Amino acid sequence: MRHPSKKGGHSIIFQLPPTLGQRPRSRYSWGDMCNTSVASGLMTNAPSGALPKPRWSHYQHLPTSGLTPRKSTMIILWFLVIIAGLGITLMSSSRTLDAAVTLSHHLGLSPFIIGLTVVAIGTDLPEIANSITASASGHGDINVGDSIGSVVTQITLILGLLCFIRPFRTARRPIAVAGAVTVASLLLGAFLMDDAYLSHRDGLMLLGAWIIGTGLVHTFGHLVVEHQETLFMHGVLKSVLHLVLGLGGVAVGAVMVVQGFIDVADSLGVPEYATSFLVLSLGTSIPELFVDGGALRKGQTSLAMGAIVGSSFIDATVSLGIGPALFPVAVSASATAGSVIAAAAVAAAIGLLLVRRVHGRSSGVVLLALYASTYSVLLV
Repeated sequence: MRHPSKKGGHSIIFQLPPTLGQRPRSRYSWGDMCNTSVASGLMTNAPSGALPKPRWSHYQHLPTSGLTPRKSTMIILWFLVIIAGLGITLMSSSRTLDAAVTLSHHLGLSPFIIGLTVVAIGTDLPEIANSITASASGHGDINVGDSIGSVVTQITLILGLLCFIRPFRTARRPIAVAGAVTVASLLLGAFLMDDAYLSHRDGLMLLGAWIIGTGLVHTFGHLVVEHQETLFMHGVLKSVLHLVLGLGGVAVGAVMVVQGFIDVADSLGVPEYATSFLVLSLGTSIPELFVDGGALRKGQTSLAMGAIVGSSFIDATVSLGIGPALFPVAVSASATAGSVIAAAAVAAAIGLLLVRRVHGRSSGVVLLALYASTYSVLLV
């Protein structure tokens, strides 16, 4: 921008906005230094079309973005906050899951549907809470990165690790329908994020996709309601109390994780979307590994498979959409590509579950390789 000076010359001021989804690496950009110099009379008016040459001696005392001892200490403290928040979230999710499963058994639902809905929601409470917290604070990339990254992490890495616990068989029909609605939801999310913004309407559409998809799985999955021994024995009132306390603990832990993650990302000057996709999704997917692994060890294969596929479906819809439905937020342009890549990873993992009847270590190796290759594509 050019502003005419009192003497008829022109002073050139550059204002470079930071990239969407990133924060400047330093408190002072080139435009800030130019503005400071002009305001303080350190730079003379330049002829039209010429860039004034700044004197480096004028900027030697400006703050830099290097890591100071104080900043390093704060980063370590925030990492400890993140670890503590994940611990609280994990313990609270387990208590919430116990109570929710106990209540759901009174409804007479099939094990797969219980896993697809109640168990999946219980293990996805960290992502759901993170979505609301991150969107409310204006960090849309943390919501998108964690939600979409969790889809990939759960359907490849977590499912691959489950294959090493014990071999299991899968019911192809419900897996196929659940996988199809998950892929469709990820593509819908990519379309909605194409304008680099998630609005109230976009969030509500994603929540509606979860309701419709769950109905489709229940209708076309040929699910049989079986009498099943209750895994967790609690009274109804005690279960309700544990459910409320568990949800509160998950919310507190999620706030700690998100706030710690934001401060670490700001201190290091790294993009929030990439780091939340790669790192934060691992932390918030820990409940799936513990809960679904425990169900598999108890012989509850249908419940475990419903939970792992349902968790990916919920992350692609509820977790991604609930935050923007309450607090519309801007996201990075790269979010669309990440959602499409996640859809391809889900399609490949579901294809493996449908092709093979029994899944053991060989399937686990393939899924772990799929996890590594997916993130390799994202980093290119």
